[in-house]
Amino acid sequence: MRKIVVVGSIAIDNTIFTQVLPSAGTTTIADSYFQNIGGKGANQACAAMFLGAEVTFIGAVGKDNNGEMVKSFLKENGLNTRIKDSSKPTGVAFIMLEETTAENRILIIQGANNDVLKEDIDKNIDLFKEGDILLTQFEGPIPTIEYVIKLAKEKGMTVVLNPAPIKKVSEEIYRYVDYLVPNEHELEALSGTSDILKGANSLLIKGAKNIIVTLGEKGSMLVNKEGHHLVEPHKVKAVDTTAAGDSYLGALVFKLASDTPIIEAMEFASKCSSITVTKKGAIIALPHLEDLK
Repeated sequence: MRKIVVVGSIAIDNTIFTQVLPSAGTTTIADSYFQNIGGKGANQACAAMFLGAEVTFIGAVGKDNNGEMVKSFLKENGLNTRIKDSSKPTGVAFIMLEETTAENRILIIQGANNDVLKEDIDKNIDLFKEGDILLTQFEGPIPTIEYVIKLAKEKGMTVVLNPAPIKKVSEEIYRYVDYLVPNEHELEALSGTSDILKGANSLLIKGAKNIIVTLGEKGSMLVNKEGHHLVEPHKVKAVDTTAAGDSYLGALVFKLASDTPIIEAMEFASKCSSITVTKKGAIIALPHLEDLK
């Protein structure tokens, strides 16, 4: 099993469950409220680790009660971490989830996640010398994300990038990415077209080696120079889609770390994601390997 390094965000997720999302200028009575640990980076790191991968997570929290809660939670769950104590507050997310559709709306205050700097990456250079796969996202400072992607490729690592939430990056960064994994909305924002194949091919032209587009209930699609392949979804009754994409990413890199062929890895990731959406929460909803037997 190859070693995975995840550089990314941690947050306290505050989720409100409601039958109908309020429209502008209206008030809606919600059904329930739920708080748990999330953040794309921590979600994806735990998703891979719960399945048996060797993962180390690099991130930052504030010197506050939320930060202590996050560090305690990750330690209790067995994740190897290199966490910076920042003067900025721990990141928080506010999630409104419409129970009738399981669709969500998310607002993020990045806080300490914006304090992961190039020097923090350099302090952990040993992980990149020894690591095999980098997984990162855009929930952090783009200069740091671009730096860590280039560093990882320089050290011979496989680079997996989840371009979420959408931010502007330099065009050259795609040349360092082995697997670019957007959802269909992110793909449209990156490419300027809603046509999945045209959008994915435009990113291949920019240098990305493989594009994997997650399509929710429609499955996921691989696009590369060999062509394209649709992986069918696992049909389930969704309860909470908050960590669906993160579950997919963590499962995907877990399989890549064991040298699994990419289509088989995508099929496994789809299965893991389908389990995640049947439960409420983020990290607490992620499947463990025994859940897949």
